[in-house]
Amino acid sequence: MKASTPPIRPSRMKIYLIALFLIVLLVGSAYETDATFTKLIEGTPQITGFIAEMFPPDWGFFGTMWKPMAETIQMSILGTLIGALFAYPMALLAARNVTSAPWLSRPARFIMNLIRTIPDLLYAALFAVLVGFGPTAGTLALIFFTFGILSKLSYESTEAIDPGPMEAMNAVGANKLKLIRYGVLPQVAPTYLAHLLYTFEVSIRASAILGLVGAGGIGLLLRNVLDLFRYDQACSIVLYTLVIVVLIDTVSTRLRRQLLTGGSRTLSASRTRLYKFIGAAVVLGLLVWSLFGLELTGIQPTTWILTKSMMSGLFQPDWSYVYNPEGEDLIRTLLETLAISYLGNFVSAVVCIPFAFWAAANMSRSRLFSGSGKFILSLIRTIPEIIMALIFIKAVGPGAFAGVMALGLHSVGMLGKLYGEAIENMDMGPTEALAACGANRWKTIAFAVIPQVIPEFISYALYRFEINVRSATLLGIIGAGGIGTPLVFAINARGWHRVGIILIGIIVTVSVIDYISGALRKRIV
Repeated sequence: MKASTPPIRPSRMKIYLIALFLIVLLVGSAYETDATFTKLIEGTPQITGFIAEMFPPDWGFFGTMWKPMAETIQMSILGTLIGALFAYPMALLAARNVTSAPWLSRPARFIMNLIRTIPDLLYAALFAVLVGFGPTAGTLALIFFTFGILSKLSYESTEAIDPGPMEAMNAVGANKLKLIRYGVLPQVAPTYLAHLLYTFEVSIRASAILGLVGAGGIGLLLRNVLDLFRYDQACSIVLYTLVIVVLIDTVSTRLRRQLLTGGSRTLSASRTRLYKFIGAAVVLGLLVWSLFGLELTGIQPTTWILTKSMMSGLFQPDWSYVYNPEGEDLIRTLLETLAISYLGNFVSAVVCIPFAFWAAANMSRSRLFSGSGKFILSLIRTIPEIIMALIFIKAVGPGAFAGVMALGLHSVGMLGKLYGEAIENMDMGPTEALAACGANRWKTIAFAVIPQVIPEFISYALYRFEINVRSATLLGIIGAGGIGTPLVFAINARGWHRVGIILIGIIVTVSVIDYISGALRKRIV
């Protein structure tokens, strides 16, 4: 039996070169975004003043919010369920262990990646133009958003299943439908449902800000109060959204854990059937509530005219905008977007580490202590980047630096959660061994915890960078720099030729970043 080959560690020279390259990117991003500590410190009084305007919240405003919040939840339910109906078949079509024909699996993966590269807020803005303002635009945007996330997660889960049952069924001549029904679905069904719950959580957060471009829900109310400078009411909306998101997160997390681990007790067949029936009834009830609760509009008289004009512009992009030596162009704004994403991601990847240790249950003896850390991270990631960008615009003025700080702070909540889960899932053996030898707290963390979690930390940071590139493309809506500013101007002016070339730039940039990040993550983890 051959001994397993230990992993080859990179040479010191390679590590130094990578570190130097990252530092050069960091300095270049800081220069491109005009990010300085001096500017942030000088703007601190403005941040304090803005936050003071938000408190105390307008408690009487909560009675106005229940209907827009219900609309947000209904949009998320419809968008998630309808998106899942398209995502699961596409995932099976894209999985190479299910679809052996490259002429089917490759186009399926291309379509999945193409739809996933376009940010949800951009879908909402486009649909708001086509079908009018309201929940119809938001629901359509969430269908595409759900499809992009869920198809990728499900496709990766499908390719990771045990090939044994499929090989056995192939050996006895089972056709493709039976192969999927009896060889694939029994293995992936719990994971598919867990991904569906996770996507619903994400959709709730996403739908809360779609209204900023007129796509209905609580975001539309948020835009209205921001336009009126009623920051106390905006604070009420954020707090209300936080409560709803935390409740949904808690329920969803427990259900996902039950689906993936099976729980501590083995259920009888009759109890399993009962739970399945109750689950199906709840989903059906939520679907009916959403369908009849939303005021969905049909195709508008101008929709086909606008669609024709949009398609004409998208397929005949304004190539002259790619490079303009005398003014704004696509290359400059995309570079600024990448700089915002990289610098914001670097800030969050460092700042969130102490929060992750705070939130990790196995790093403290008090559940209250770790629970408070989880609550703080939930609070941070519930506040939309747009609100954070508004706060930092007050401090440092419009531009890319405000976008950097907004992305950096929001990503602390997202990365802190992922880092905390990585710490909780690590092997506690080395930690217990060092503690038994008398090592203090800091040595235990340095020599038993960090070496285990650092690969996952890097992988999550790369994954978050992919997401931040998409997010940074739209912070320009409120003047926080990047490609979003010219994109929104072009959409509002119905300049579809300009929209077309900007979309091509976004799709190519995000696709390249996704490919590089995915390749690096595969090598790290």
